Amino acid sequence: MLYYYYATDGQQYGPGTVEDLQACFEGGMLDATCLVYGEGFADWITLGEIPDLMARLAPKPKPPPPPTGFRPPPPSLPKPKAAPAAPPLPQAAAAAPATTVAAAAPAPEPPAPKKPDEGVGFWTEKKTCDLVAYYYNTKTGALTWDCPDELKSEADASENAGNWAFIPDDEEGWVPARDIGGGNFQLLNGRTKKVKLKRGQKLLPLSYSSLGRSQSDLVLLDSLDEGLILHNLRERFKRNEIYTAIGGILIAVNPFKRLPLYSPERIEMYHKRGNKQMPPHPFLITSIAYNNILELQIDQSILVSGESGAGKTETTKQCLSFLAEVAGSVNNIEQRVLSANPILEAFGNAKTVRNDNSSRFGRFTEVLLDGSLRIAGAEVKNYLLEKSRVASQGPQERNYHIFYQMCLGAEAEQYGLTHPQYFNYLAQSGCYEVEGMDDVHEFEDVMGAFSLLGFEESKQQSIMSIVAGILHLGNVHFTPDTAGASDGSLIDPETMPSAQWAGREFGVDEESLQRALVNRTMHIRGQGDLTVPLRVEQALENRDALAKFVYDRLFDWLVERINASLRPAGGSAGARFIGILDIFGFEIFETNSFEQLCINFTNEKLQQLFNEDTFKNEEAVYRAEGVDFPPIEFIDNQPVVDLIEQRGGILTILDDIVRGPGKLEQKDAKLSQTLDKQFGPNSFFVPANQHRGLRGVTAFSVKHYAGQVCYNVSGFVLKNMDTLFPDLYELMSGASNGFVASLFPPKTEEGRKRTLGSVFKKSLLELMSKLRSTEPQYIRCVKPNPEKRAGSFSGGMCLEQLRYAGVFEAVRVRKNGYPFRYAFEAFLRRYKVICAMSGRYRPLAPGAAKDQATELIARTGQAFETMQVGRTMMLFRADEYRILELCRALGVERTSAKIQAIARGRLTRRYVRKVKAVVPKLHAALESKDPAQLDAALALVSETLGVFAGFSIAVPIGEWQACKDMREMLALADRLDPMLEKYAYSDLSEDNNFELLFKTLKDAQKVYDFHPNERFDYLYTTGREQFEGWREYRLKPRFEEAMDLLERDQMLELYAEAKRLEYDHPALKEIESLVGLSEEALLKRQYQRAQATNQTNRAMEKEIELKELYLDAHGGMFNFQQCSVLRTPDEYASVCWIGKEAAAANMRVWSDKPIVQSLTEIDDPKVAKAAVRTFKSMLGFAGDKRFAYPDTLVTDIIGDGIGDEDLRVDIFAMIMKQLTQNPNQKSADRYWALLMICLLHFPPGPALENYVHIFIRKHAPGPYKEELTRQCHKAAYVNVAASPPTAEMIPELLSSAGIVDPRAARLSGAFNR
Repeated sequence: MLYYYYATDGQQYGPGTVEDLQACFEGGMLDATCLVYGEGFADWITLGEIPDLMARLAPKPKPPPPPTGFRPPPPSLPKPKAAPAAPPLPQAAAAAPATTVAAAAPAPEPPAPKKPDEGVGFWTEKKTCDLVAYYYNTKTGALTWDCPDELKSEADASENAGNWAFIPDDEEGWVPARDIGGGNFQLLNGRTKKVKLKRGQKLLPLSYSSLGRSQSDLVLLDSLDEGLILHNLRERFKRNEIYTAIGGILIAVNPFKRLPLYSPERIEMYHKRGNKQMPPHPFLITSIAYNNILELQIDQSILVSGESGAGKTETTKQCLSFLAEVAGSVNNIEQRVLSANPILEAFGNAKTVRNDNSSRFGRFTEVLLDGSLRIAGAEVKNYLLEKSRVASQGPQERNYHIFYQMCLGAEAEQYGLTHPQYFNYLAQSGCYEVEGMDDVHEFEDVMGAFSLLGFEESKQQSIMSIVAGILHLGNVHFTPDTAGASDGSLIDPETMPSAQWAGREFGVDEESLQRALVNRTMHIRGQGDLTVPLRVEQALENRDALAKFVYDRLFDWLVERINASLRPAGGSAGARFIGILDIFGFEIFETNSFEQLCINFTNEKLQQLFNEDTFKNEEAVYRAEGVDFPPIEFIDNQPVVDLIEQRGGILTILDDIVRGPGKLEQKDAKLSQTLDKQFGPNSFFVPANQHRGLRGVTAFSVKHYAGQVCYNVSGFVLKNMDTLFPDLYELMSGASNGFVASLFPPKTEEGRKRTLGSVFKKSLLELMSKLRSTEPQYIRCVKPNPEKRAGSFSGGMCLEQLRYAGVFEAVRVRKNGYPFRYAFEAFLRRYKVICAMSGRYRPLAPGAAKDQATELIARTGQAFETMQVGRTMMLFRADEYRILELCRALGVERTSAKIQAIARGRLTRRYVRKVKAVVPKLHAALESKDPAQLDAALALVSETLGVFAGFSIAVPIGEWQACKDMREMLALADRLDPMLEKYAYSDLSEDNNFELLFKTLKDAQKVYDFHPNERFDYLYTTGREQFEGWREYRLKPRFEEAMDLLERDQMLELYAEAKRLEYDHPALKEIESLVGLSEEALLKRQYQRAQATNQTNRAMEKEIELKELYLDAHGGMFNFQQCSVLRTPDEYASVCWIGKEAAAANMRVWSDKPIVQSLTEIDDPKVAKAAVRTFKSMLGFAGDKRFAYPDTLVTDIIGDGIGDEDLRVDIFAMIMKQLTQNPNQKSADRYWALLMICLLHFPPGPALENYVHIFIRKHAPGPYKEELTRQCHKAAYVNVAASPPTAEMIPELLSSAGIVDPRAARLSGAFNR
C-alpha cells in the first residue's frame, strides 16, 4: 500500500511504501503527530491514530545490556590476501642479521580513531517567513544561519578558503580581501593589492560568510569593527536600503534620488505596525516617539544631525509629514505646520558645494499635541543663521533661495529686479540655477504659504521690499574721495541708482543712507560726536554689515511670525510635544572661524547628551534589572565642553575682549595671546605657537570628540560683536516703512553689551535644557559622496562621518551590553511558538510570565550562556537573538504546516458537501436557459460557496462557470438581436453597413455557440450568409488583380484585409511565399506573370527594373574606357603612318580631329568608311568643326545609323568618346542632344547597351539623366525608325523627350553638372 504524508518540515511527500515511512521515522522526519493519507482513508489522519502502522514504524526495543566481562564474538573477517614477495635486499643489507633489519624499521603506530560527527548528512536548508535561508540539522537539532560545508558547492568552498580581513583603503575606508601572502591581498573583484600598514594601523579579521549577511540593525553583525559596519551600510545602500538601525538609533544615508519609501500607505503601515518588527525608517522613529507620549506621557525629541548634504532637511520633512498624517487636527493646523517649510527653506536654505538645498541655520520644531494627541500647534526656534552668505558665497554656491526666486518671479520688475547675474550679491559664484529646482514655482509656493499662514498683504510687500533692497544695496560701490582732506570714500556715481533703489525699498532717506554708508559717527565722552570718513574697504564692510544685519533681523521676524500663526488658540501650557531638531553637523574646513566654533560646540553638547542617553542610561537599565553587566567605557567630552563654555572659557574670554579697551584691529591678536596664556597647559587646547605651516595667521586648535580643529582667530572679535554702526542702525530705526523700523527697535543698555557668543550660548543652554526634559530619539544622516551623485558610496567619506557621529562607539557599547530586551510578556508573545519546535505543540506550565519565559528558553535545547533574566525583562545579545529567531522560524514552519493541513481538510469536507447540494440546481438552470432561473441559481451558489472563494481548496465548478457563461450570453443575445436584424438586411454595398455587420457577427459568434433561442440562431445564420456572399463579391476581384500584378504592397494590404475579414482564399498561401521574396526574385516573378498574362507593357517595365537592379549590382563592369567592343588604342592607331601616339591617346576622349577608322570592328569596308564620314558630321553638328548648316547633319547621322546595325554601335561609341573630357560646354550640350535623338530612332545594340546606361548614370546632366535612362531602356523594345528626321523636326523631338534644344538655349544652365 502507498501513502502520502506530511513530514516534520511541513512539506507533503509521497506516494511512499511502508519502508519509506520507516526510514523517515528513524531519521526524525516523521512522528506520531504527522498526517498520513492512504487508499480507503476518508481524510488525512495522524500516524498515532493507526496503531498497526505505528507498530511497524516504531524502532524495536534495545536488547538488555550484556553481563559484566562479556565480549561479543569478533565478526567473521575475510581471509587476508597473501603478502607480496619482498624485493631482494641490497648486498650490505642481506649480510646483516634479521634483528638489525627489524630494528631499523619499526612498525608504525595505528592512527588515532576519529570522533564521528553525528550531524554529517542531516543538514537541510529552510526559509523563514521573510524567505531568508537558515539551516537545520534533523538529527542533532542544531540551527545556524551559516551554510554548512556539506551543502556548499565547490565554487563556494573555494571562494571561502583562506584568511580574510578588512584592509585599509584611502577611498573606501575598509575593503574585504583575502590574504594571499607576502603582504598581498586579493579583493572581491579579483584585483590584487599590496598593503603597507601605517603606524598604529591594524587589519580587521573577517569571516567570509559575514559578507553575505546584511543586517538592518548593526548590533546583529558578527563583529564590532569599522570594516563590517561600513560594508553592511554599503551593501544596503546598493539595494536602496538607505536606513539602518543601531538599536533605537537610525542611520540615514542620502540616496540623492527619489525612492518610493514615503507614500501614505507606508505611513499607515508604520503607524499600525502593532508588534510587527518593521525595517528602520524615520517613520518608525517618529512612530515610537508618538507612541511614547501616549504610553509614558513624556515629551519626546528627535535629533537629526549630519553634515551639509547628508539629508537632514529631507529627513525632518518626513518626520513632520508622518506626524501630520497620523496625528491630524480638528482645524487643519497640520497643513499650516507643513506650510512653514517653503518659507523657512526659501529664506534659510541655499545651494552649497555639498548640498543643493542646504539648511544654513539650526532649527528646533516643537509639534504641540493636545489631550487627544492631535496636533494643536507648533513652535520653531532658529539658531545661528549663516549671515555671511548674504554678502559672499564660494564657487558653485548660491545665496539664499529667496533672492533668485524674487528675481525670476512675476513681480520682479516692480522691485527693480532682473536676472540674478546683474546683482553683486548673486553673481560672485557664477551659479544661478539648481538642477531639479524651479525658482519660479518655488516662489509661488512661498507666496501661497504666506497666505495660508495669514501674513497680511502689506507685510508680504514689506518683506519683498527688504529682500530687493538688500540686492540693490549689494550693487553699491565706492571710490576714494580725492577732493576731501581725509582718506574717505564716495559712492561710485555709476552705482548711485542702486543706492537710491535701496533707500526706497528700505523706506529711508536716500541721501542719509548714502552718507551713513561712507561715514561713521563716534560718540566721545565730553567732546560730543565726531564724524569719521570710511575708506573704500571700510565702506564696503559697512555696506555688507547692513545687508547681513537687515537679513538676520528679517529672518528672526519671519520665524516669530510663523510661530504666531501656529500657536494653539488656548496657549501651549500643559501640551505635550515632539521636538524635531535639524542642526548642522560637525564641521572641519580648511579655514575655520567663529561660526565653526559655535557649530562644533553645539555638536559637543549634543554628543554629550547622546553619551548620557546612550551610555549612561544603558547602565541604568542594567542596574534596574539587577543583572551583571560589563563596565561601559566611552569618551567623555565634558573637558572640551568646559574649555569652551565654562566661566573663564573661550567664549567668556572672547566676550571680555569685545567689551574691553583697545583698537578693534588689535583685539584678535590679544584674544590669541590670552587664550594661549589661559589654556596652554590644557590637553584639549593647542596654542598658536604649536601650529606649523601657518604663516601670518594666528590660530588655536581644540581637540573635539570628532577630531582636532584649527580655528583662525582673524575676525573672531568683529563677528562676536555682531553690531552695526550707530549711524546705520538709527537710520533704519527711523525708516518711514513701519515694518522695517520695527526690526530695529531702540537699543537698551543690555542690548548694547550683548554679543553673538553670549546670545548663542544662552540659546544653546535653553535648547539642551529642553532636550534633557524629553526622551530623545536619534537620526544620524550620512552623505555618501561629495559629488551628490545617486548610487555612489564613498566609503572613506562615510567612515569619517560615522566616527564624528559616535556610531562606532554606540555599536560597541550596545553590542557589549544586552541590546535585545523584551518584557516577559512580550518575550512570550514573540517566542511562544518555539513550543512547537519538535513538531507537536506542548504548552508551557501555568505560572508567572518570568517562569514561563525561563521554561521556554530551556525548551529550545540551545546553550544561552550569556542571556540574563532581569526583574521585568529578558536581556540578551545578538548571538542569542539569532538562535532564538531560528528556533522561532522552525516553530512557525512546523506549526503553520500542521494548522494548514488540518484546516484544509476540514474546509475541503465542508466545501464538497455544499458543492453537492448546489450542483443539481445549476444543472436545471442551465437546461432551462431562463435568465431568472439562472440568476437564482447563481445567487444561491454565491451565498453558499462565497465564503470559500479566498481559499486554495475552492476548485472551479464546471456547472457554476457554465451557468455564468450562459447568463452572460443570454444578456448579450438580447443586445445583439436588433443589431443582427438591422444589418443582415441592410444595403451591404455600403462600406459602413458591411463593417457593422461584420463586427456584430464577431460579437454574436460566441453567443451562437450557446444557441440561446431559435430567432437568434436564424438571424445569425442569415447575417453570416449575407456577409460571406458580399465578402466574396468584394475581395475576389481584388485577389485576381493582385495575383496578376504581384505588387508587394498590394498583396500585403489584401492579405491583411482577408485575414481581418476571415476570408480563406486559395491565393493566401502563395501571397505568404511571394511577400517573403527578395526584390529581385519578386521582380522576376512579376515579369514572368506579365508575360504569361500577355501584359506586354508591364513585362517591359519589369524587365527594365530587373535591368536597373543588374546595373546597380554590376555597373563597375561597364566602364566605357574598358569597353571590350571597342578596338584597342594601338589597333585603332595602326592605320596611321604618322601621329600614331596622338591617335591612340585620343581614341576614347574628345577630339576635334576626325577619327582614323571606326571605333569598333566593322567587317564591311563601305560601312567602316561611312563611320569615318559620320564622325565628321558629328563634329560639324556639335560645332567642333565649322559647317554652314550643322542641323542638317543630324539627318545624315541618323540615316547612317538606321541603315546599318554595326554603324549604330559605332555612332554611340563616337558620342560617348566626344562627351569624355569635352572642354567645350556648348559642344557637350549638343552631343547630349544627339544622344537623345539617336535613342529616339534606334537602340545601342546588346553589345553596347549596358555601357551606354552606365555612361548616362555617371555623366549625364542632372535634370535629363532620368529622361535619357528611360529612353535608353525603351529603345531596346521598339523597332528601328524607318527614316531619319529632318532638321525642322529636331526641336519638337527634343521637347517631347524633355530636352532643351541646344540651339535655342545653352544647356549649361539646365544641365547643371
